[in-house]
Amino acid sequence: MELRQLRHFLAVIDAGSFSRAAQTLGRSQQALSKSLQALEESLGVRLLDRNPRTATLTPFGQLLLPFARNIDLEASSFHEQLDAMRRSERGRVRLGASPASATQIVTEAVVRLAGERPELQIAVLSGVYQGMLRELQSGALDLFVCVDNDERVEDGLSREVLLHDEYRVVCATTHPLARARNVTAAQLAQCDWILGRNLGEIEIAWRQAFEQADVPAPDPSIETTSVEFGRHALQAGAFLSVLPSQLIATELDQEVLCLVDAPDFCWQRPITLHYRRGGTLSPGVLAVIAALHRSADRYRRLSDRR
Repeated sequence: MELRQLRHFLAVIDAGSFSRAAQTLGRSQQALSKSLQALEESLGVRLLDRNPRTATLTPFGQLLLPFARNIDLEASSFHEQLDAMRRSERGRVRLGASPASATQIVTEAVVRLAGERPELQIAVLSGVYQGMLRELQSGALDLFVCVDNDERVEDGLSREVLLHDEYRVVCATTHPLARARNVTAAQLAQCDWILGRNLGEIEIAWRQAFEQADVPAPDPSIETTSVEFGRHALQAGAFLSVLPSQLIATELDQEVLCLVDAPDFCWQRPITLHYRRGGTLSPGVLAVIAALHRSADRYRRLSDRR
């Protein structure tokens, strides 16, 4: 059953005959008859009694008629709203992003979209999961992106996984372990570390990896809540850290930083997109969501080649 066939069915009913309906639609009577025949075959019932001058409804046709009108009305309403959304001139989107996600994916998506949609205003606001969740629910944010280990979906919200990012041990390309292979927990414990204070489950997994190797986890030389500080301090060459590879994609491509080959110190976490469910999302929000998915797809392909 196709929308086109339903509209042909309605046209015949409203016109009272195939010939007048065909004239109204600008189609041949034969083409219109074939369309209605295909509709009847798909439903397995006869909808119209045909005679040379008129077409009247069968009981099955009478059953279909109100549904056909509702479907036609809803389809027309959708296209009207879609056209209105496309014609909207200016919009503003408030996008929340956690520090570990507001890098490659979010930055690329927003910058690219700014070039494609210069009329769209995008505010990128930093935050942590719980804070951004409250702001999304209150309407202060339109959507947010974060590293998220909680698969629960809050009432009224949608959650999409953009990609799974890999947390790895990272160092400068001048560090002694930069070229080493199969680095062990004992080797890592002998190095100086910069560790983030907001690593959560990743820090727990980091400490457990040392415990499983019967090696005491080293006390970090530096603790920080600043992602930017950690990235720049690593480039000095003396420290190791644990970071998502997406966060340092540029530094990896520039060969300023590198991933340490430590098989037991590698974890994956999802980067997720959250937005309110229900109602109509604005054209701007839809454009940002689409841009984030394109950016995530591109990063995933680059990671596969890296």
